[in-house]
Amino acid sequence: MTGLTRRSVLAAVGVGLASAGCLSDAGGVAADRTTTGGQTPESSTERTTREPPTEKTTGGTTDSASDPTETDDTNGDWIAKASNTPEPDHEITVENELSGPRTLRVAVVREATGETVFETTEEFPRGESILYNLREADPDGVERFRVCAELVASNGTATAADTQTPADSKAGATDARTTATDSPRRDCATIATNECHGNAHVTLREDGSLSIVYAIC
Repeated sequence: MTGLTRRSVLAAVGVGLASAGCLSDAGGVAADRTTTGGQTPESSTERTTREPPTEKTTGGTTDSASDPTETDDTNGDWIAKASNTPEPDHEITVENELSGPRTLRVAVVREATGETVFETTEEFPRGESILYNLREADPDGVERFRVCAELVASNGTATAADTQTPADSKAGATDARTTATDSPRRDCATIATNECHGNAHVTLREDGSLSIVYAIC
């Protein structure tokens, strides 16, 4: 009776251990499958909150696409400021592209009063010559001056070519302007003593035409 009892007890213990081992393995497999094959609520929450929508900033301001209207307004403000900022230092130069000297009559008139602040008739050699500077007129802030130049004969009279059809003028840069008159040997331009206007260049071209070229913002 004692022997049977011992074997029964051992058998019962073996069955209990085996059953306990199966439950642990089952629980472990189930736990692994849940962790690796699926997504726990905690993982889902972490993925949702890990990368919230953000806006890239630069220097404390939102980095967004430039507004074309704002850019245009900025450029307009800059031009308006330059146009209203006095700058009297504007040269009047003569550039003779012809092979020999030519005689020019040049006059500078203050538009506000009609006063002729500079006038000359002289011969200019090939090349560039500085003729006048608007600061010599002592402008009062921003003023407008009319610059006119005319190709004349050596005795100071207008040339017979003044009756010809004007030739097309070609500016040397995209920000330069040329004026047009009824004669290819005469031209006028208005220069303001501000930061927007540049120097005025009286140019005698190789085809014999005359034009005044100036820069403007």
